[in-house]
Amino acid sequence: MLVEATYESLMKAIEYCKPGGMYRECGNIISNYAEPQGYSVVRTICGHGVGATFHQAPTIPHYAKNKAVGFMKKGHVFTIEPMINQGVWKDQTWNDKWTVTTVDGQRSAQFEHTMVITDDGVEVLTARKENSPPLEFLIKKE
Repeated sequence: MLVEATYESLMKAIEYCKPGGMYRECGNIISNYAEPQGYSVVRTICGHGVGATFHQAPTIPHYAKNKAVGFMKKGHVFTIEPMINQGVWKDQTWNDKWTVTTVDGQRSAQFEHTMVITDDGVEVLTARKENSPPLEFLIKKE
């Protein structure tokens, strides 16, 4: 299922995050999870640093074999937000300069979390709480 694969690819990338982790590896993890299931990973939507500037460095591509530079360090705050498609990875932005769709009209899904690197791992700042409603696809698994 597309939505579940998108969510799981995000969570697998987050599990990797720690001091010394390479930002580019997040893309390898996401692609290596989503693509064997027949999905593609959008290349123009990236994770990014969070701070004083909108969408600041580092840039965190979600596709494999990307050329992102940099290592995660304690205190770094950033997002990972893969957009996974049923069809081709190519997307287009509408004239409103906000709406993004796939070029082939296939379905797409996206999840995003913001995190901070800690002494020995990662804390997801936008994590679901114990009393958050469950995600529908997780209910169906039980």
